[in-house]
Amino acid sequence: MVIEKAKFNQTPNRFKFPRFKNRKLIIFGGLAFLILISVTISKVMPLAVEVITLQPNDFSKGFTEEGEVMAAKEWPIFNPVEGKLESLKVKNGESVKKGQVLLEMSTSDLNYQLEGLRAQLQSLEGQRLENYKSPDQAQIAQQTLLIQLAEKDAQTEEQNLVRQKALYEAGSIALVQYEEAERTFEKAKNFLEQQKLGLQLIYEQHQTSQGTELYYSNQKKALQAQIDQLEEKISDAVVVAQQDGFIKDLSLKEGNVIPQGQQIMTVFINGGYNLESYVLASDALDIKVGSPVQVIQETSSGKKSFEGTVNEVAISAVEKISPLGLKENRVKVTIQLSENSPSVVLGSNVDVMFTTLEVPDQLMIPKTALFPYQEGDAVWIVREGKAKIQPVKKGLENDSQVTIEEGLSEGDQVLQDPNLKELKEGKRLKG
Repeated sequence: MVIEKAKFNQTPNRFKFPRFKNRKLIIFGGLAFLILISVTISKVMPLAVEVITLQPNDFSKGFTEEGEVMAAKEWPIFNPVEGKLESLKVKNGESVKKGQVLLEMSTSDLNYQLEGLRAQLQSLEGQRLENYKSPDQAQIAQQTLLIQLAEKDAQTEEQNLVRQKALYEAGSIALVQYEEAERTFEKAKNFLEQQKLGLQLIYEQHQTSQGTELYYSNQKKALQAQIDQLEEKISDAVVVAQQDGFIKDLSLKEGNVIPQGQQIMTVFINGGYNLESYVLASDALDIKVGSPVQVIQETSSGKKSFEGTVNEVAISAVEKISPLGLKENRVKVTIQLSENSPSVVLGSNVDVMFTTLEVPDQLMIPKTALFPYQEGDAVWIVREGKAKIQPVKKGLENDSQVTIEEGLSEGDQVLQDPNLKELKEGKRLKG
């Protein structure tokens, strides 16, 4: 009886079910059955796909380059005389009127030269009046001084010619300015020779010569020409606006010493914009004046698109350095923006999309829909709700699309993604 009482008092936690030797086999068999059912269902269930229904569209091909926003009309202002910027009357962004003074260059050196030339002219006239008198030491000393002044002027003009040549070779001044410096130097040399001849004449004044009056006349003309040139430079030192507009590109301050011919500022009309874009010389051959372009501008609220028209294609290429540091021959293309273009910032950069080829009524598909097939290309199409491989013949291509010449017709449904898992011929599809 004690033994049975002990058995009766056993707790349920110690009760054990009998073991089955084939329990693992049953579990694995159940899993395999579930997998089989899942595979069967997946094969029977249609595959969800995205399709393109082919319709004729216009095919276009082109390329994109960077462009810079420029004012439609602008005029650069160059420094007329070498020297110090004495007075600056305007600042960037300020509006100006035609005839308004923009700046004044210092003319103190030019005034000194002008007084010296006028003194020489008076001296020459005095020499002419004393022509028939015997020369004395005062005359000789005076003419010697004139020779020294002429030598100094010739040296100054020679140095100026060297500077002007360097500026011309650097592209900073026009050829006409360099040629003007050459002529001035030649005048200075000629004047020096004339002064030397003048000294020789003093020694020969006791002899009457038929050419004496002619000599003095030519001397006076030479001096007067130099005086006129200096007076013109002094007048040009006050620069005025040649048209109404706004000021930009001004970076100089009063007191700066500026070489002759350097650009100081730009006056532009705040109405209408142009773009300047440099394209590869090989691409420029496909760009025609009057062709439309699309302009893309990045803004804080996203990209904005507007239209433009090719206004000019340069006749020659220039060397540019690419972002990769490579030298490239590029051609400048000027583009006029449409009147309804949104506001742009002068000097900002935009993307310019050039169209070089347009063909209407083409069947097109994305390049990503193609895949290699039997030494050619093919696409997946939908036939009676099932997948089918359709060989095709490609035509024109651009960056993202390709035209189809053979193999497809209007209304055909082409799968966008040819790499879908479980995709095979005969597979049921749903779009």
